[in-house]
Formats: sequence, structure tokens, C-alpha cells
Amino acid sequence: MTTTRWPLLLPLYKTMVNLLSLALVVALFSTVPLSTSGFSASSMNLAANRRLVERSPTTAFYHPPAFDRAVECVSNYGLCDLDELVELSAELEKYQGGFYEDGQEACEKEINDRNDLAETLLLQGELRERDHYIKEGNLFAYDVKADKDMHDREVFFDRISPSLDI
Repeated sequence: MTTTRWPLLLPLYKTMVNLLSLALVVALFSTVPLSTSGFSASSMNLAANRRLVERSPTTAFYHPPAFDRAVECVSNYGLCDLDELVELSAELEKYQGGFYEDGQEACEKEINDRNDLAETLLLQGELRERDHYIKEGNLFAYDVKADKDMHDREVFFDRISPSLDI
């Protein structure tokens, strides 16, 4: 009698095993977080966790020369003349979207940083124009310098006059 039941129960047994294994897989994957890391990109430094966009071999190492020169000019005050600062700023503002970064959040940060660099170039140009004006054309600065020079001359002559017996 027991031998006649096994052929009837075998398909039911296989179905139960399949359903149980499917239920275990679903339960396992429902508890695993979508991110494999416990850290989120928004809570950490994006520059340290960034992923560069993969490009084709022909464009993998290309970026506009203006990028290199703009970073050079911002890093070395006075390296570039005023016209070049304005041109580089306009060149950086021309680019839309992420050029190096992958992912929306990192790409937005790249765009903001590139726009900050463009603004810094313009500010550097403005500061250099103001420095030039202070040195060459500012009447107040000229008067202060002339007054200081006259005072220094008087102090100098007061110190040497006793030794000259004039």
C-alpha cells in the first residue's frame, strides 16, 4: 500500500520543494539592501567615490585644452593675462552636462564645480584690474604713499642733521 502512494506524492513533493526554494530566494533578496555598500554617495565625499565615465578608445583621453589651461590659471595667480581669463571662463561656461563624472549627482557637482572655476577666473581678472588701478591710478593710494614718503624723508633728515652740523 505504501508503494502505491509514492508515485502519487512525488510530483506534489517536487512542487513543494520548488515553491519552498522560490520562497527562500524571495525572502533572501527582500532583506538585502539595493546598495552593496552601507555608505551612500550623498553622505560621503563625492570626489573620493566618483566613477569616471567609460569612453571609447578614441575619446578616452581627450578633453578640451581649455580645461587644463583654466585649472593652471586659477591655481597660479597672475599667470594668465586678462583677455585669456575672460576667454577661458567663457569656454568653461559653454560646456553643458557632465564631462568626466557618471551618475546624476556626481555630474551635477562637476557642472557646479566647473561653473565655480569659470567664475573664479572672472574674479581673478577683476581683482587684477583693481590691483593695477590701485598701483597706477588711484588718487587716494597715491596721496597716502606720497605722504608716507614725505614723512620718511623728514625722519631721515632729522636723524642725520645732528651729525651734519647744519
